[in-house]
Amino acid sequence: MNVIAPMAGICDGEFTKKFTKENVDMILLGGYNSNLETFKAGLENSKNDRQEFLTCPHHLSDDITEQIEIIREYNPSWNGIIGVNLRGTDVESFSILKNNNDMDVLEVNAHCRQEATVNCGAGETLLRNESLLSDILEEVTTHPYDISVKIRANVDCVNTISIVELIESYDVKYIHVDAMKPGIMSADYDIINKISKITSKHLIGNNSVTSHEDYEKMLESGADSVSVARATLEGSVSHIFNG
Repeated sequence: MNVIAPMAGICDGEFTKKFTKENVDMILLGGYNSNLETFKAGLENSKNDRQEFLTCPHHLSDDITEQIEIIREYNPSWNGIIGVNLRGTDVESFSILKNNNDMDVLEVNAHCRQEATVNCGAGETLLRNESLLSDILEEVTTHPYDISVKIRANVDCVNTISIVELIESYDVKYIHVDAMKPGIMSADYDIINKISKITSKHLIGNNSVTSHEDYEKMLESGADSVSVARATLEGSVSHIFNG
């Protein structure tokens, strides 16, 4: 399965719709701010020329429906999966879309590393709070769509394997791994391989996938699917997924 990964507010329906004609099976919109704390963090992030973080939680449910319609109406023959990556700080913030029956997947954002996002308690901070992450998963797995959890590997003071084992105990369909490793300029394929050996979930590998060779290496390392993010800014991903 070929996946377009979330890149803050860049990944909306208008931006991603063209990839439905490029051998893409899943589009993950977002990430979106779900509450006041994550919205304020987005304002702070935007000061560093990151305007895409300025997504407002007000009317988010209706906004998501609109974004999904943009994609479906652009290419009615595309029968791929559409998900939403959501940033939140507590259980309640991840319930904002629980009545959205038009989306296929909710992705819990436990990967954003921007300072303001981390400081407000969202993104990769959830990896350091296993109790809260557990409570969030307990809640979202009662919602009417499949669940994905996007994590960042090799986070300080976090045992990535322990986090995967925690996720494994819930009715989650996808584990989406940003296989970043400080100090190296490519994905940490070793951690993808380790995770693949201990999880029964559908593993999506992500990080620095900009060529078909990267794509193949991610699959060879044990990922079930591969996602691309920054590479989408080039306007086309066909060369990555198709070789």
